[in-house]
Amino acid sequence: MANTSNDLKHALSIVHSSDLKYPDDQLLECFLQDSIDPGAAAHYMLQRCSAGRDTLDLGQFLADWKQLVISFTDEMSPHPRPERDIVADVKKRDGGKCCITGLQSSLFDPLIVAPILPARTVEKSLHDILGVFVGSEMQQRLLASDALLNGHRNHWLVRKSAAVALSRGYFQFRFTKGSDYRVAKVPIGVSTWPSIVDKMSMLRPGRLVDHSASGIDIPDVSLLRVVSRFAKPMRWASIGREIASRQPPPASSMPASSFWHLFSEHATVAFINLCRLIPAALRIRLYRFLGFMGAHLYGSTSSLKVQRLPFGMYLKTTSSEDSAALVNEYGALQLVRRRTHVPVPRPLDLVSSGSASYLLTSRLPGHRLGMCIDSLSEGEVNTLVGDLRTCLIDLRAIPKQVAPNYAISNTLGGPCYDFRLITGLEYDKERGDFIGPFADEGAFNKALQIGALPGVSHSTGHEIVFTHGDLNMRNVLVHDGRLSGIVDWENSGWFPDYWEYTKAHFVTKLQKRWLRIVDDVFTHFSDFKSELATERQFWEYCC
Repeated sequence: MANTSNDLKHALSIVHSSDLKYPDDQLLECFLQDSIDPGAAAHYMLQRCSAGRDTLDLGQFLADWKQLVISFTDEMSPHPRPERDIVADVKKRDGGKCCITGLQSSLFDPLIVAPILPARTVEKSLHDILGVFVGSEMQQRLLASDALLNGHRNHWLVRKSAAVALSRGYFQFRFTKGSDYRVAKVPIGVSTWPSIVDKMSMLRPGRLVDHSASGIDIPDVSLLRVVSRFAKPMRWASIGREIASRQPPPASSMPASSFWHLFSEHATVAFINLCRLIPAALRIRLYRFLGFMGAHLYGSTSSLKVQRLPFGMYLKTTSSEDSAALVNEYGALQLVRRRTHVPVPRPLDLVSSGSASYLLTSRLPGHRLGMCIDSLSEGEVNTLVGDLRTCLIDLRAIPKQVAPNYAISNTLGGPCYDFRLITGLEYDKERGDFIGPFADEGAFNKALQIGALPGVSHSTGHEIVFTHGDLNMRNVLVHDGRLSGIVDWENSGWFPDYWEYTKAHFVTKLQKRWLRIVDDVFTHFSDFKSELATERQFWEYCC
């Protein structure tokens, strides 16, 4: 056990340190981690690829692994139609609902009886790698074209679009007990999700059962495990092909807004200027109605507080207790648009009622980075690093002309609204979620200190700079491989120069590619590793 565990660590470390072209490293990581026995998979790869040094000759192995993954990427190619009795039995057994999504048939997306794992031909040179990945018993069944593959246990009732999505790796089955399962979306290449995937929750529970109670065999769990084992490799292989087919983005300055976007924004501004002539109570009713329309047209966003509206707008809503955060964001957007060329939304209106506040902004082109980060080529990532670095240089050059008695404050010179700050403090009803402003960095450091760590504190003497305060993959927008906007400025203000960097690590701890982007962006400014180490000590107690 110890040897196979060491083999896995060794193989993964070599893959991570290799110069493989993205996403080939992710593909090989899937072979190691998603195989039926990761330790045995690592041992096989090390033996086969060993070049007699502390490196591996991965070229031929990678080519074979890609070929195997492609052979299991079905893409709903034509298959022999199941026998009539199988079709009739499966429809009766599965209860008139899709086994993947739980949805009933629709006119444009009918239920079909489809094979779980279609029969396929695997080249002889790939037999060994197949056996290591799925296990020798399943390998023999697949290579023998087991008659089971043509029977009731390899067929189920599914929506046609769901069957296509499964064949492209968008779903995985996780079995909990017996035939109980959960269908999980595979969060790789989210921007290319088919619409059927969006109709499901991240985890959908289900059970394979004979609804007809007539003794018809239920689908074979082991076949679903094989399909699920290949899901992530399928997604990475698809992303590799997508990246290879794209033209590289231009290396010039950040792209200017299109004519249509500018025209649409100016029309929206004219409309809102007319709306601002009417009383606040009527404007709030209008914005709520537009929010209702937006929810039906575009669905909800990743935040309960934010809703996309018709006419190229977004509406952010917050409680009256936190209305100062929207006031700060409104001021930050005005400041950044006035002082820099950083692409940010245009603030259109800020209005409050007795119980809530509403911030209306223009919509920027692009997708949230978290939706497309997997699909960016290395060249596009390097371009994004340059775009973000340029924006931060502009932001840090904004002079502080508010609250001269306070070094650290929000954009308007008032208390800071920052979830990292308040996580280490006991809740104070009078203060709410706001803290500060701070006369100097020493006072700021004192607010960050944890009672359990009396000897741990940040140093003073950092430059105080204008800071977004919440750079993450939801707030960075990308269009055609280029940065197209930075949104959500309610945490912004003047903070020590390391704060943007440590906050980016605080918000996102698992997405390694984003954290590498963050690290590369900030190499231009300074080495903030010691500040990050101090923050991580605090996070152990306050998060």
